Amino acid sequence: MGLGDEFNEPYLPARYRQKVREKQQRRRIKKILTVVVFIAVIAVVLFLLAGFPGSGHQAPAPSTPVTAATAGPTGTQTSITSAPLPEIPASTLPDKTAAPGTSYTIAPGVPVAASGDSLSLEGAAAALRSYYPEEDYTIRSVNYTAGSTLNLFGFELISAGGTGFVVFIDAATGKPYSPGQENAGIAEDKAKVIVLSAFPDVNGNILKIWYFDSPDKGAVWMFILSSGNTTLVSGSLDAATSEILSFTRNIPHAGRQEETAITMDKAQSIASHYISEHNGGGLPLNQTSARYEGWGTPSVPAAGRYVFAWERLFLDYPVDTDGIEVDVDSVTGDVIGYDKQWSTPDFAFSQTLDQAVAQRDATFAVLQAAKSVYPDSVENVRILSAEMRWNNGHAPGTSQRPGAVPLAWKVVFDDATIRADPSLAPGIGWVDIQTGAVTGMEYRH
Repeated sequence: MGLGDEFNEPYLPARYRQKVREKQQRRRIKKILTVVVFIAVIAVVLFLLAGFPGSGHQAPAPSTPVTAATAGPTGTQTSITSAPLPEIPASTLPDKTAAPGTSYTIAPGVPVAASGDSLSLEGAAAALRSYYPEEDYTIRSVNYTAGSTLNLFGFELISAGGTGFVVFIDAATGKPYSPGQENAGIAEDKAKVIVLSAFPDVNGNILKIWYFDSPDKGAVWMFILSSGNTTLVSGSLDAATSEILSFTRNIPHAGRQEETAITMDKAQSIASHYISEHNGGGLPLNQTSARYEGWGTPSVPAAGRYVFAWERLFLDYPVDTDGIEVDVDSVTGDVIGYDKQWSTPDFAFSQTLDQAVAQRDATFAVLQAAKSVYPDSVENVRILSAEMRWNNGHAPGTSQRPGAVPLAWKVVFDDATIRADPSLAPGIGWVDIQTGAVTGMEYRH
């Protein structure tokens, strides 16, 4: 008990004299210790002056600086910046790049502890996980922005498909926030009505809905319809047109029969009919794949789903990133999954279709470009495909100008390093169909 603690005790006259005696005794002990230390110091000095070696100074342990998050989406490096932060007590700042129990980078200024109406970092991460589950999204880093009206945790996520993006969590409410949601063409209340109307058979009692500027689909309202802690259906709604762009129904695997009840041909017919019905008629599509995915475990198998994929066509040429995927339940024949990627307006496609560069010249140009990236791998590069496609990839949030999307040769290739590592994606080279110039290259080890 320290001196301050003594004065916090109730005043008792009987103890007062005892406390005084104890203090006097402590003072005598301190004086004795002071004399002893003083004599010891004099002795050490005399030994040093006499030539006896002294012990060396121990260098302080190096400190570990906290680095800001700079990792961005795959293939790019981005910096998550924040507005100037108010002065935060040192006790709330992380003293290392990852808090106990976390595996992601924590930028300077992120408050770990809760304060006032603000969530702690752990609370913000838990709130994030109720919208972006751990099995589908990995947290790479977190930042913090203190504003005049909102304080936001900024989590950089990596999806299972490798796409990187940032989700902001309101430090006061724990709900996701995205700039621009106040000006969405479809208001949040209306979006809720549309979602509930789209799934009248789903008996959910909780609807989570939040605005998100998707790197793939643009401005959307994301939604999760659940019963208690069980997700029944999740997906996205176009925030401008109110179209349901994607959804996935959660189908329990336990107790499900092992054998399928419908054929793949029947399922494909169901999927094609759904696309036409959902889009007000047929769309220019080219089917690219059809597969069956079983569920359950090897010891307890369960009937699964059929998955069909189509790519979008424009003027009979494939559009590189646009298309539709449909999942059909192999037992009931219900459409249980839908994902439409249709990000390029018709006016954005170039009117230049004249081809002046042959396929072999396009592949040679890509091989030369690949040689400049990894010279030692050029001897084992293998061309996987080369076809003319619309190169409609663009930065998220940017508008596509009229005629800005070119028709180009897309050359896909790999090498010995890529073939030996399943985590590495094949290389991709884009070649101008008129000049033969390589306009884009994705090639990484």
